[in-house]
Amino acid sequence: MYKTIIIGKNSNLSNALSKKLDNCMLLSSREISNNINILNEFKEKKINIIFNNFQPASQLNELDSAHEYVTNAILITAKVLDYFKDTQINKIIYTSSSSVYGNNILCNEKDELKPMNLHASLKVANEKLIEKYCSDNHIDYTIARIFNMYGGHDNFSIISKIIKSHKTHQKLTIVNNGNAIRDFIHINDVVEVYTKLLNSKDTPILNIGTGNGISIKTILDYLKNNKIDISVDNITKNELKISTADNQLLINLTGKKTFKEVQQFLKEELHT
Repeated sequence: MYKTIIIGKNSNLSNALSKKLDNCMLLSSREISNNINILNEFKEKKINIIFNNFQPASQLNELDSAHEYVTNAILITAKVLDYFKDTQINKIIYTSSSSVYGNNILCNEKDELKPMNLHASLKVANEKLIEKYCSDNHIDYTIARIFNMYGGHDNFSIISKIIKSHKTHQKLTIVNNGNAIRDFIHINDVVEVYTKLLNSKDTPILNIGTGNGISIKTILDYLKNNKIDISVDNITKNELKISTADNQLLINLTGKKTFKEVQQFLKEELHT
């Protein structure tokens, strides 16, 4: 059995994966940065690597330290790849983001990448690093472009903020009246896809999304119709107007056509 090393110990996805994968180890970027030899025990083993390391989600737009941002975002990835150069690696999964597509109505894995900010640009850089490393070393890999994930120990997504707003009776801040369209996918669906990816080959890039877009405005209207009224403040800001997944490859790989619906999730959460 392959040992799965998950880089990014504090990641919501890492913690969810660790509960589902039998033979795995969680390691933080800080641990690796402080002592790369913490990985030594795995050099002689057959391993999978899942890279969930990046700048913390709550600090994606902060640049207090450019060095720390780049270290978290890509340098740790590079250090781990270098360290395991001569190790028997079965599979590498890199957790990327739908943001690499930029303003794209229906994102297909073959579409040109058009990152619009630092976060998305560094995701693209990581993708290219993984692609080059794995191609040169004949390692199977998947770049997983996750759309708007929610659920689990989530305290960052707009979905988690809706829940917090309702429970604390505080106003929810929405952008551009909540009109932007997003593809919301539950973390349990993402974990299910990752477990399949670890046992499959030849899927270098994969969108992980439901294929359906919905706006925050529509979600809030749905909740209101179900007697869950969220008070909001609105701000105006430049943002992606629409981002939905072309998920045909995902369906072909997993056979999965139905996913947890975000409206139903919120209704269940807020009625408890």
